[in-house]
Amino acid sequence: MKDKNYTILFEKYLRNEASADEVAQLQAIMHHDAKIQAIFEDELRYSDSSMDENTRHKLFQNIRRQVYKEKEPRFLQKSWKKALYWAAIFILPVISAFSVYYYFTQKQQIVNHPTEIIARYGEKAEVVLPDGSKVWINSGSKIIYDDAFNRKQRPVFLEGEACFEVATDKDRPFVVKTKAMNIQALGTTFNVRSYDDDEQAYAVLLEGKIKVSASGQERILTENQRATFNKNTHVLTTDIVRSVDFAQWRNGNLYFDNQTFEDIARTLSRIFNVDIRFASDTLRSMRFSGTLGMSGIQNALDILSLTSPMRYKMDGTTIELYHRK
Repeated sequence: MKDKNYTILFEKYLRNEASADEVAQLQAIMHHDAKIQAIFEDELRYSDSSMDENTRHKLFQNIRRQVYKEKEPRFLQKSWKKALYWAAIFILPVISAFSVYYYFTQKQQIVNHPTEIIARYGEKAEVVLPDGSKVWINSGSKIIYDDAFNRKQRPVFLEGEACFEVATDKDRPFVVKTKAMNIQALGTTFNVRSYDDDEQAYAVLLEGKIKVSASGQERILTENQRATFNKNTHVLTTDIVRSVDFAQWRNGNLYFDNQTFEDIARTLSRIFNVDIRFASDTLRSMRFSGTLGMSGIQNALDILSLTSPMRYKMDGTTIELYHRK
């Protein structure tokens, strides 16, 4: 079935207007469609990490059966992408329900107490995890781990950017989970960037070896390789980089690899806790490669002004970028 027909059918289901035959069609499509199955599998990765593969498989099958019984959001979606977005939203309560079921059927009385470390805009944080692994957390980022850490696995949830120096433990895989990708490591150093407002998420390996998983795709990285996941196309690619450049922020520098001024503005906003606006849209798509020091926002903007037609005006913590005529 073409995506257009799929979208119409899915929208009818979300509005509770689909007939029994149409629901059966949707179930059949879901059974054979790798895209939506990948979404289910990604959501399962955020469930309890101590589940064995057999139980995880059973949960996946139950979710596929039960998802059509859940109460849907009453929104009309106009695109495939939005339809999948709402699918992910109403899958979450089902996963929670089956997670509770799993705990009761296994007669486990485990209470997880999450630990959250936040680096707000204009801040950075450094933490040593219970296993001895070191984590450097960049501005506008946070990591979360709970009592499940250091049992069968060492799962850490990341929003934003962080650099990990992982303590070796072959019996307990170290896994970094983000909304866009998962990274598994065994005794290694790597940098992960996955901000919600960025179009791409990436992992860069400095030492050792890691496995990167995203949307049903996997890549094994060796030193000086980068895995990049495009959130729009859902494609995972790899390339060769100078990995130490991507961790320069730990030492007080900002490295940009052919990034747009729009991307750079978001990064500077997080690092220096300022509001950057564009008076000229032509600047947004311009690109810059190089390293900026973090001695101050004005110094960073001065360097960008010297290498581009960009100019700026500052009013307290509000900055306006405009194109030099």
